[in-house]
Amino acid sequence: MQSVLIIGAGAAGLAAAGRLAHAGVRVTILEARERLGGRIHTLRDARLPVPVELGAEFVHGEPDEIWSIIRAENLLVGSLEGDNWCSENRSLKKCNDFWSRWNEVARQVKRGKTYPDRSFSEFLNTTRFDDEKKRSATEFVEGFNAARADLISMQHLALAQEASDRVSGGIPYRIFAGYDHILRVLGRFDSGHVDVRLNTTVDEIEWRPGYVRANGFEADQAIITLPLGVLQAGVLRFTPDLEDKRIAAQEIVMGHVVKAILCFDSMFWEERGITDLSFLHARGEKFPTWWTTRPIAAPILVGWAGGLPAEALSYRSEDAIRHAAIQSLANALKMNPSHLEAQVTASFIYDWQADPFSLGAYSYIPVGAITAPIRLAEPVADTLFFAGEAANSDGASGTVHGAIATGYRAAEEILTVARRRVA
Repeated sequence: MQSVLIIGAGAAGLAAAGRLAHAGVRVTILEARERLGGRIHTLRDARLPVPVELGAEFVHGEPDEIWSIIRAENLLVGSLEGDNWCSENRSLKKCNDFWSRWNEVARQVKRGKTYPDRSFSEFLNTTRFDDEKKRSATEFVEGFNAARADLISMQHLALAQEASDRVSGGIPYRIFAGYDHILRVLGRFDSGHVDVRLNTTVDEIEWRPGYVRANGFEADQAIITLPLGVLQAGVLRFTPDLEDKRIAAQEIVMGHVVKAILCFDSMFWEERGITDLSFLHARGEKFPTWWTTRPIAAPILVGWAGGLPAEALSYRSEDAIRHAAIQSLANALKMNPSHLEAQVTASFIYDWQADPFSLGAYSYIPVGAITAPIRLAEPVADTLFFAGEAANSDGASGTVHGAIATGYRAAEEILTVARRRVA
């Protein structure tokens, strides 16, 4: 029977395993964590009224990779609708034109000249947008993409915007029961065909055409789904070496994200007149973006630092990050930090750079590296295959549905090899 090793049990690995198992392939998944899911990490805690997401949180639009599962499982979802509020220099006001202002920039991104490639910052300098719109667009691109505006590629941004538009990606949806329900479906395969080994770190893959060995496990082929940060760190060694893969991985950038989830004894912001809150944009703060659990009403606010703000917070202690989050939120809401902290009933911090099994949040493409994901994803000798969001070249890198798509793609590549051999 054909056999495949899958390194990593995130969305891409589980998607690949399900496709292969359904086709009768014997699969062994080697996962370093004590859980499935990778950068999807749903937390359920007795102190919280609803599940919260330490990692991926939103379904961006209606990509079929996720919505086919939502529909088949009758999962309840809702879009994060409500008002945007903006805070700057201790002035707080509604700013419901936030998304329309970004959409104006996004249209220019798709139409802008991207050959030769250039950074988003360079692109903005050629536009006639006013200084405020440029600043707002820079903050959005850096936060949403966990990127630096002076590094991120315009070719990449244009491709990503077009891919997002195809699935109405501007609408963020929340899965009420938790994002891990998607994982449960992806991981719902016949145990007779799939052997899952948790707490199993792989530091070397020995291979030759038609043979792979890792941690004493042997197979005909392997799919590597490790996060970009882990590939870049060189903690996984290939024997013989794969120089082309190392070069491709190093050309891509792993973005930084730190999340802070604060649960309060009440939705106190409503009492302060900040009603129907969806997003709070706290310009200049260490945590510059906050959102609620809408459309579910819960006394929880989620703080997000992506890109440069996350770089400044990364690797600090949880207490220091928690303090920064409370101070940021207090400043944005014009409150005394001690008074705000007294209302916190539970808090959860996650620094994705400090996670040894991810070493970052998700990838983005810098100027001049638009072909790197294609080269990273290219199979080696019909034996080694690569998946994961960083190996997505269709504009969906950095997303769960993009990761799932690469898992399906890698599985199909293996099945195509098998069909060709028996033809």
